[in-house]
Amino acid sequence: MKKYFWIIVACGGLSLGNHFAKAQAVQWTSFEHLSDSLRKERKPLLIFIHTDWCKYCKLMETKTFQEPLLADALNKNFYCLSLNAEETKGLLFLNRKYKFKPTGVNTGIHELAEVLGTEQGKLTFPTTVFFDQNLQLQGRIVGVMAAKQLQQLCE
Repeated sequence: MKKYFWIIVACGGLSLGNHFAKAQAVQWTSFEHLSDSLRKERKPLLIFIHTDWCKYCKLMETKTFQEPLLADALNKNFYCLSLNAEETKGLLFLNRKYKFKPTGVNTGIHELAEVLGTEQGKLTFPTTVFFDQNLQLQGRIVGVMAAKQLQQLCE
């Protein structure tokens, strides 16, 4: 009986450990709340442009942005926004409205993803876009990034 008790306690501890690890994930700010957040405190922005079908985007979502040290640095130093490039609802960003642009039957691209993510005439997923605290575009990185690579840029 004691053996089962300790197994249950150990599993509960592992489960609790996973809870704390997940608590270290990046805290995403919504576009709707960005203005309020910026009024409270000016911080640089990180915008992660992705799609639901992109395996490299999923890799960044499940690995890169879940890494506790990176998540801590991002949460402390940035407002992080997640932008699905195929989002159909309109978004307000820097006092300008952006909408979904259909390109065919059940396909299209969000104008904001296109404006922020296009480099050399091409939009590639994932793309990570950086703005400084004065909301000036600083640059973009196209493709998947490891947590350590992204952390170096965010400190």
